[in-house]
This record gives sequence, C-alpha cells and structure tokens, in this order.
Amino acid sequence: MPITSEVLTRLGVSRANADRHLEALNAAMAQHGIDTPLRIAHFLAQVVHESGHLKHVEENLNYSADGLANTWPARFGARDASGAYLRVMVGGRSRIKPNAAALQLQRKPEAIANACYASRMGNRDPASGDGWRYRGRGLIQLTGRDNYREFGRWVGEDVLADPDAVAGRHCARSAVFFWNRRGLNALADIDDLHGITRAINGGLNGFAARRELLEKARRALRELLPVAPGAGPALTPTHRVVPAQLNLRSAPQVSPATWIATLNQGSEVELCGEADSAGWVKVRVVVNRVLREGHVAQRYLAALPARARAATPEAAPAPALPAIPAVHMEENRADVIRARDGGRAYPLGEPDRPRRRAASAAGRAAMLREIVDYLDVAAPAHLRYRPKGGSTYCNIYACDYCYLAGAYLPRVWWTDRALQRIALGESVAVAYGDTVRELNANALHDWLEEHGTRFGWHREFDLSSLQAAANAGEVCLVVARRKDLNRSGHIVAVVPEDEDRLAHRDAVGEVLRPLESQAGTRNFRHEVSRSAWWRDARFQSHAYWRHP
Repeated sequence: MPITSEVLTRLGVSRANADRHLEALNAAMAQHGIDTPLRIAHFLAQVVHESGHLKHVEENLNYSADGLANTWPARFGARDASGAYLRVMVGGRSRIKPNAAALQLQRKPEAIANACYASRMGNRDPASGDGWRYRGRGLIQLTGRDNYREFGRWVGEDVLADPDAVAGRHCARSAVFFWNRRGLNALADIDDLHGITRAINGGLNGFAARRELLEKARRALRELLPVAPGAGPALTPTHRVVPAQLNLRSAPQVSPATWIATLNQGSEVELCGEADSAGWVKVRVVVNRVLREGHVAQRYLAALPARARAATPEAAPAPALPAIPAVHMEENRADVIRARDGGRAYPLGEPDRPRRRAASAAGRAAMLREIVDYLDVAAPAHLRYRPKGGSTYCNIYACDYCYLAGAYLPRVWWTDRALQRIALGESVAVAYGDTVRELNANALHDWLEEHGTRFGWHREFDLSSLQAAANAGEVCLVVARRKDLNRSGHIVAVVPEDEDRLAHRDAVGEVLRPLESQAGTRNFRHEVSRSAWWRDARFQSHAYWRHP
C-alpha cells in the first residue's frame, strides 16, 4: 500500500521533503510489513513528529546553557546545598538554572555530544569522539555505537565506518529498523498510540502533537488511498469465553487499575502465546470494533474447534436492517431552559445556546469551553442541574453538553418494542413512556457500549489519549455503571485544558486523572477529581469515549 507525496503534505511536510523521502519510505515500509492503514498511519505520525516534518535527519546539539540544564538536569542543573534544583524565570516560565558545566559547554555541539554520550550505548570515553561520531541520525534517530553496529548488521553495511549514511541513504530504513526492533507493528494493530509513544520517546513528550498527526494520517489515507473494507490485520480466534463475563486486563493481576473491558460469554479471542505460571495468558480481542490486547485467566477459555478457526468462503451479505434513528423529545422548546426545575427529558431550547461549529482543533476546543461556560453547571440559578432531594443530574448535564457540541448522546431512547417495530421497517412516532424512555447514567453506559459506534463514538482505553482528544476539540466522556443498578451510576465530560486548568499527570506526562466537568452531588465546571472515582468498588464497569 504505497503512499503518495500528498499523504505526507497533508501531515504538514513540505513538498520538497515529501518528494525527497517518499521512495525510500515506501520501499522500507513495504519490505518490513508496515503495510496496513493502521500501521502506516501510526508509523508516519511518529516519523513526521520525530523528524520535525521530515526536515531533521541529524541531531541538533547546539544547546544554550538553559537548554542543557532543562534537557539533562542531572548533569547540567544547578543545585542548592540540599540537592534541590535552583530555578530562574526565563520568558515567563520557571526553568532549572544552568550550572558551571552548562555555561562552559553551551553552543559547542561536538563537546556536548562527547560529554553527554561518552561511556554509554557502547561509546568509548570522551576523548574517543564516539559521542559526536555516533550522535542521533535518521528519521527516527539512532544514537550510540551499539545501535549503529546493530543497524549495520541489519542493513548489511558497516555504518560504524560511515555513520553519515544513517542520515543519508539509510535515513528511512533507520526509522523502520527502530520500529521493527521495538515490535511496534503489534501496537499499531491495536491502535495503541500511548504504547508506541512511550516505546519511541521513553515518556509522553509531544503526545498531543503525535495524536494530531495520527488523525491527519488516518484521514489522508482514507481519502487518498481507499482500501477494501476490513483491510488490515485480522483476528484469528482460537478460544471463546466460557463464563457469563470475563475481565480483560492490561497486566496479569486483578486490580481496578488493570481493567480494560468486560468480555461477554461466547466472545472469541486469539491467544498470543503460552500462559504464565499463574495461569494468565495474553489475548487479542475486538472490543467496540477496536482490536485490543490484554490478559485473561486461561482457565476461563475454551478452545474453538479446528474447523471454526479455518477460513471459510465469504457468505453473501445479510440483508441490511433499517438504521436506528436518533431520537429526541420535542426540540427548540423555549420553555426548556437551564433555570427551570423540570422538562429534563427535553433538549435545551434556549435560542442563544452555543454550538461547536469551528473547523480547526483549536477552534473546536474553544467552542467546547464556551459551551461549558454557557451551561455553567454550578450556578445556583441553573435548577436543571442542581441536586435536589437525593436526586442528581449527571446524565442531564452530559446530554446537554453533547447536544450543544453536536455529538448524539440520548436523553431518551427507543423502548424495546419500538426497536422491534423499527427493525421491521415501521415508522415509529415519539411518545414518552410508550415508544421512548429516559436513560440514566447506568443506561448510558450500556447504550454507548451497544450503539455508540453507530452514532460516531469511539472507545478510548487510556486517559492520556482521552484528554488529548478533548484538547483537540473532541467531545469526551467517562461513564461508569453501578453494581447495584438501583443506585445511580455516573457520567462526566472530560473537557479541554488551558493554561490555568490542567489534568493531573505523573512525572513522565501520563494523565492519571483528566480535567472533568460534571453535575452530581457536587456540580463543577472544571476540576480534577481527588481520586479515580470510576475505579471505585461500587462500579461494575467503566469506559472512556470520544466523539470527533
């Protein structure tokens, strides 16, 4: 599946750089299995980001003293007597103060390389010059004598003797070498941007920019290089789930933090190796139309008969069922307003309500902030969301937020009987209590699971990706269903960050708790929860969703 120059220019690459690298990229990707839309999109997003839009194929080590101190603080940061870093204000930002070594080496690229890379990654001492000789080169840069030696074996050339070749004729192959050595096709197959970024970067630096490039790459491939439906790595089921439900986990241990999804009885999975000593086995499975990997206890799986695994002739497509239409109670009622204590089954009808209509990511994020400010969920005068007599209205607020943002989340949904009539091709009128019913947070959790993808919702599996999507102007939700269905579940909007309001991240930049907006026992416009409430033992299941 060769790409074109236009695919690269859609990602912000200049025409000259696209033409310069196109042939080498296509050859290297085809030779080494980067050949499905998902693999190509992820690969291009990372390569374009790492290389500054294919402009940089050699590491720039021309650091200022400030750059040295804040890139390598352990080596170049000034400390006080207690060992804490000293800080100074630079351009309105708090920065680590450079030490004497940084001041001595600033703007001396060769000396910086030999100081920072000596006696590491197979390099010899500073006097050898290996740090400079084997500095970062390639579209995804290789650094250090050991990596150059290993790459040379891979391409069948002595690049130790000719290191400039890595930035020249082998710059595209260096990126593919890095990609293959880290096994990143497997992560691309399950659409794991988070895992790929950590494998390349060591953390999540530039995650939002990488995600934006990934979305551009997907769109460019879809529009410019149409492929047959279903193209890409297929699931080859080997086993099925035996119990009524089985939890898929990110690691082989039982913990709220490892839960990915709940697989229903009969779900088909593909084993990815042998079980460990504790009986956990890695599997692949399709969850909400997304291929995912995780761990399950093997004792809860039954092998599929051999004939069930074999390829079968493609059957004639089944007749398409009528599409299920979105449904609302009467829209644009002027009496359905934020200040009214009632009418909650109806969508907001105030004529001045804002909408998410901007085209750019920044514009859409700004519109989402405007919607949050307009709804002003914590305002005492907005009785529509104000808790009363033990009742809370997280579902009302989430539906209003989605409605104004143009993402369908049902305040009411068809009854089972109405759905049967729709399936028979009948036209069904909206009648409260007869053909439609209200959905609480528990029911919204299940609706998103069953119907969400039909209405443009995409399941996310990590909070860094969810927060990045919100920052890019997408409608994002966290929803949790209670174990006791007689008790209220919960649903919140994850909203765009700004300079004053940020999600809670760990030291490497991974989002632990996103920036939320909610109605509930306590209403707030922008806040980070004190704990990951969705993992509380009261909840049976939770999920993250986004709507472009």
